[in-house]
Amino acid sequence: MVPRVFKTNVGDIFTTNCIADATVTLGATLYVGDDGYLTATKATHSGDMEWQVVKLYDLGDRQKAAKLMRIK
Repeated sequence: MVPRVFKTNVGDIFTTNCIADATVTLGATLYVGDDGYLTATKATHSGDMEWQVVKLYDLGDRQKAAKLMRIK
């Protein structure tokens, strides 16, 4: 699933490394930032979408990544 191409619904889960914050904790809530990256602070035009971090790990090329679930 590629969330930038397909509509996401509450409960959808996907993996991404497009998170603006360098340190993200398990269980944190993320919002779409002004620049399009996910961030812990709600942006002025972020809309209703909220994402919860359900797993933290490294991608195959050692980039930090997070598995997210849409909660709102």
